[in-house]
Amino acid sequence: MIYLALQILFWLILAVLAGIFIGWLIWRRRVETDISEVEDLRQAIKSRDEQIASLKDNVGQCEAMLRLYKQEMEEACRPDFVPELPAAIPQATANEADDLKEISGVGPYLEGKLNAFGIYTFEQVAALEPEVIEQLGETFGSFSDRIIREDWVGQARELYEAKFGNRSGALR
Repeated sequence: MIYLALQILFWLILAVLAGIFIGWLIWRRRVETDISEVEDLRQAIKSRDEQIASLKDNVGQCEAMLRLYKQEMEEACRPDFVPELPAAIPQATANEADDLKEISGVGPYLEGKLNAFGIYTFEQVAALEPEVIEQLGETFGSFSDRIIREDWVGQARELYEAKFGNRSGALR
């Protein structure tokens, strides 16, 4: 009977040891997997942190550009920021104003901008010189090339001649 009890005890101890060994193998693999997953997550976090830093730099650059554009826009829209019109361009007042919106491409906004620069008549638009056109275009923001692209000078000349004829030969 003692012999049988010893055999049962031996097999029980052997089963416990086998269970511990198998459990250790499974746990070790799981820990190795967890460690590799943790390393992958660390790499992903590092990559995301680099992306966030890059985006923060981009935001900083955009904010600086926005401040610069805002400053330029405020300067361009100041009432005292008016390009000096050359003497070759006839002087006019608001009382003499033509409807500059008849020029294709000039709407209420651009008509207001032209008026702010002291340009009220077709004759004045027709007399614009390239330097003045460039100065005016710079103040129009996204409309900067419209004066040339839409040939405002030519259109204004035609509208002036239609309205008054070329009575004084003032227009070239």
